[in-house]
Formats: sequence, structure tokens, C-alpha cells
Amino acid sequence: MRREDDLLVRLHDAAQAVHALPSLESQAFDLPKGYALQREALRRRQAGGEQLSGWKVAFAGRAAQERFGLDEPVLGGLTDAMAVEPGSAVAVERLIQPKLEIELAFVLGRSLAPGFYSDEDILAAVSGIAPAFDIADCRWQGWRFGVGAFLADNAAAGLYCLGPRVGFSPDQLPHVNYRLECDGVACGEGNVLAREDTPVSNLCWLVRRLLADGQCVEAGHVVLSGSLLAPLDIRPGEYRLHMLGTELALVFHR
Repeated sequence: MRREDDLLVRLHDAAQAVHALPSLESQAFDLPKGYALQREALRRRQAGGEQLSGWKVAFAGRAAQERFGLDEPVLGGLTDAMAVEPGSAVAVERLIQPKLEIELAFVLGRSLAPGFYSDEDILAAVSGIAPAFDIADCRWQGWRFGVGAFLADNAAAGLYCLGPRVGFSPDQLPHVNYRLECDGVACGEGNVLAREDTPVSNLCWLVRRLLADGQCVEAGHVVLSGSLLAPLDIRPGEYRLHMLGTELALVFHR
């Protein structure tokens, strides 16, 4: 078995067994190889019956990019098997070493084929936005990895949960604030544009990156546009995200 095939089997088995793998040397796989492994792993998931439902942005901030010698973010794929219903309960034991990320999700209303699109073109393809939880779950022990291994792990895409969708207009973004609570205690708050990597810039980067790789972006796909707060280690409790005049809640339990 080729080294790459062996790695994909090990990652798949680690997810099934809910067990972290020993970290690889940081240079074991480079960025192009990591993306190739990610695409193959997603192909295998789809062959097994899962449907591609969207994409996530990772390493959107400058600090994370500098740490891995990058000059742009990276991305991972989402499937319908990763989706969690709002208000549901998630057993922590089904995850390896999960972290909670707070995101603004964009939902595409029409498909985009490879070609050039301005920011305005991309935003015009968005039909709605929603508060979202990205439940990141890394299969590398201690969240230690090189960028290629991180991509092979599908950018730590574990589960995700979308709140109520609202219609989208770029004019509303400066007014989108958020507040996260755990068991009624505030964990963080802010405005979605009060950061160097805004949700819009991350969305446009991801769409262009996919199209440049020859990947169509489909109507109905969700884009998780980057964490608005530093990722939180998940502990049992009820997490509530207030955003867009709506509320998204999930309970994590043992």
C-alpha cells in the first residue's frame, strides 16, 4: 500500500475509533500533497454515500499563516454527515479532541463555474447567512501537525451546526454582532467585521481558490468563513450563540 493510502486509512480508522494519531514530522507532507490527500478522502466519503455540503476556511489570521509559512488561508470540505441539528445534544465521547469555533456562515443561492468573479459577483451569489458552530476535531495528537498533515485531516473538520438563515445583503454586515455564552456565562462577543480577516474576504478567497482548482461551487453549499473567536476547548454544557437577531444552541454531554 502506498504511503498516502496508508495515511488515509489510518485517519479514517482514527475517526471511527475516536483515537488520536501520533503527530508526523512537520515536513512529512507539503501543502499540495495535503490538498491531494484531502480531495481523495472526500472522494471516498462521497463514494460511501456522503454528500458534499460546503466548505470551511481555516488559518485565516496572519499569525496562523506565519506559523506555517503560508501567505493565504487553507480550506476543508463539509459533508451532510457532519451536520448537526440546532438544539440537539452532542456526546463529547464521539469526538477526539474537539474545539468550538464561532462562525458566520454564507449559503450560496446559485452555482459558480470556474472563471473570474469579482467580490461583488461572489456576494451576489449568496442567498443567506446564518450563525454557525464549527466543531473542529483534529486527529493528530495534541493538535500538533504540519500544514500538509492538517489538510490531509480535512482542516480538522469535525461537525458543524447552522442556525436560522436570514436573507443576505452586504450592507447588513457592519451591524452583525455576536455573543457566545456557555451555561449562561459570557465567553466572548464582538462584531464580524472587527478583525483583519473579515468573513467576506475569507468567503471570496475560498470561492476563488476552489474555482482556480477547477472545483465548481454549488447552489446550496455552506461556507464557514473563519472563526470569530479563538477556538474553545469544549466541555459539557449548553453553548448559545446570539447573532443576526437569532439564537443557535447546542448541548455537549458526556
